[in-house]
Amino acid sequence: MIRVRVERDGQGRIRRLKVNGHAGWSEAGQDIVCAAVSALTLNLVNSCRGLLNVTLPVRARNGFLDLDVPADLPDDVSEKVQLLMESCVFGLWQTARQYRHHVTISGEVQGRWRSC
Repeated sequence: MIRVRVERDGQGRIRRLKVNGHAGWSEAGQDIVCAAVSALTLNLVNSCRGLLNVTLPVRARNGFLDLDVPADLPDDVSEKVQLLMESCVFGLWQTARQYRHHVTISGEVQGRWRSC
């Protein structure tokens, strides 16, 4: 089971994203659920670096990712990082809805995208 945890600050901005575990949907190398979660989170980190020139503090190893959003980013950059974060969390939420027995998501995400 992959466990995703989203932590927000008092204004609703994402401040931390934690992902831990393996989906167990299929054997290693064939697991599309693990591949989806990996693609979403790696794209987030790489997009912040490549598009915004922001290197997010991240700790990662096999089946684990812990990412913090710096609080001292300039406002214009922070808004763009938040959009990328929300996009990633939205993708993780959709994956968790589709593969309920393999991905759980917790924190302040439920109800944000009721129309999807």
